[in-house]
Amino acid sequence: MSSEPKKFVIDTNVLVSAALFPQSLAAQALSAAFALGTVYRSRETLDELRTVLGRPKFDRYFVDSTFTRAAFLALYEQHAVEAPITQVSTDCVDPGDNMFLALSVEADVLISGDKAHVLPMHPYRGIAILSLGEFRDWVLQGWGAT
Repeated sequence: MSSEPKKFVIDTNVLVSAALFPQSLAAQALSAAFALGTVYRSRETLDELRTVLGRPKFDRYFVDSTFTRAAFLALYEQHAVEAPITQVSTDCVDPGDNMFLALSVEADVLISGDKAHVLPMHPYRGIAILSLGEFRDWVLQGWGAT
């Protein structure tokens, strides 16, 4: 495996899955991304994560949990590096996903669960866009060709 640290952007749906299901592939991917390099976030992507995780429909996942939404958000905010979005992206048909594409120009890999809009854009401006399964395989193969 390459020893050079990698740079990652992780979209909201993956982060929400990691928060709701701490043993999930999403949680494992988040941990691996932190271990392998730098995870980037922006104010906009963090605001979206806060908003989505705060939805009442997710309350039931945190009722009996010692790991709260606030704890997940605090850990993510502390460990992910804030990077300003310096380029505008309007390439995605879902305008809400453009902030992740714009942020990904700072990264090597964008990890997404959005099969309809984001994943089909792989590669985006030379940046790999990987599903959770593809990311797992990529890591297991020693950061193979993306």
